[in-house]
Amino acid sequence: MRFLVLGLLGLLVLWNPMPAEAQGSGRLKDSGDAAHLFAYFPKDGQEDRFDEGYRAHLNWHRDKHDPLVWYGWYVASGERVGMFIDGSFGAPFAAFDQRIDPKNDAADAVRTFVPFAKDVFRASYRVRREFSTGFPLEQWQPSKSVQVFHYTLRAGTQARFENVLRAVRQALRGVDHAPAHTWYELVIGGETPGYMLMIARDGWTAYDHYDGSLERLLAGSIERTTVLNDLAACVATVKSETWSYRQDMSYFPGKP
Repeated sequence: MRFLVLGLLGLLVLWNPMPAEAQGSGRLKDSGDAAHLFAYFPKDGQEDRFDEGYRAHLNWHRDKHDPLVWYGWYVASGERVGMFIDGSFGAPFAAFDQRIDPKNDAADAVRTFVPFAKDVFRASYRVRREFSTGFPLEQWQPSKSVQVFHYTLRAGTQARFENVLRAVRQALRGVDHAPAHTWYELVIGGETPGYMLMIARDGWTAYDHYDGSLERLLAGSIERTTVLNDLAACVATVKSETWSYRQDMSYFPGKP
């Protein structure tokens, strides 16, 4: 428990309240490129108490007028089924240097949900807009679920991999009803070089049109042989999962 409390002093942060006019205008909505993720596994038999406690903790953020959005998801498929992930997207990295009252933030977390969970990881990413086709989370428009791919690259292959991402973006223009693809580069908190692809999904029907496979998508490109060879040469591992959005465990500034 002491480890969790000390960790939360760094993990659970708030920012200096912005002027009322800034909060009302949504200046922090899609105002930066940072994406911060925090993950917990609810303890066996304590899932309901964790959910209830986490929702209560969001009230602390509301009372402090936290100017940043917080999303909540449960991992629905993949190796980490049952893990809860919360994240803040679309603000500058500097927002995390402007936190206020972190001790009371951590104290409220300990009071509400920490006893019912095990903290798993913290990771920070930077959105790569030049490779993406949409920015739902940065624009505070979450989809019902998210298809997530985690790519770990071989050392020294980032530039080559990013050439692949340019080809992916071009290929998506030829896919009817393609969902938003948002690419993130890992900054800290995992194996590097690493990239995360988040594909917005509103239901299983979307998979009938496009399943998210880069290999299948690139197979129809003009330079498919070269691009696929580059993809194979760059990627050491790739893992996929789906995250189910929990509106009741999310927070939007200015909303009750």
